[in-house]
Amino acid sequence: MNKPTKILLIIFVLALLSLACNYSLRGPKTPEPTIPVTTQAVEDLEENVKNAADEAAKTGRINLTITEYQMTSLLAQQLEQAGIDFLTNPQVTLRDGQIQLTGDVNQESLSAKVTVILAVSVDAAGRPVLDVVSANIGPLPVPEDLISEIQTRLNEAFMGQIRSLAPNLFIESIVIEGGNMTITGRTQ
Repeated sequence: MNKPTKILLIIFVLALLSLACNYSLRGPKTPEPTIPVTTQAVEDLEENVKNAADEAAKTGRINLTITEYQMTSLLAQQLEQAGIDFLTNPQVTLRDGQIQLTGDVNQESLSAKVTVILAVSVDAAGRPVLDVVSANIGPLPVPEDLISEIQTRLNEAFMGQIRSLAPNLFIESIVIEGGNMTITGRTQ
């Protein structure tokens, strides 16, 4: 194959890859509805946590349900309070046993959608375990070493939140479905 033909073939392959990344062969995707961010959702979550803690103090049992609206609003509030402005439009969906976090990353010349999908389970000690199923920035997967770091930090943050709310909590189950995450457990 001569040099001009090789160059044209490379350009053709690059053009096809570019089209494949920017256009779905199954047609345009229907965008997910945007979950609104409200201070009311955060206040509702705080009230639900307080009520669950009060019930746990009385009965020794905890049953807490958290909605997508509450998690999305809490995440947006915490990003704002931390001064993190390169991640905008955070969204949290709770479906099919998984937590999906999405947002728009805008850093210098980079602008892309970030998606992190988490599976949640409970270990034998009654602690929640978050496993990163996948993480992408735009069409590109996040490298494994960065996924490991994300997973470690998320688990530490999640466990820290639980310890601050209920230090003696033994989680029996975490069920994620239909836009809700339900945590059941007991005090030790």
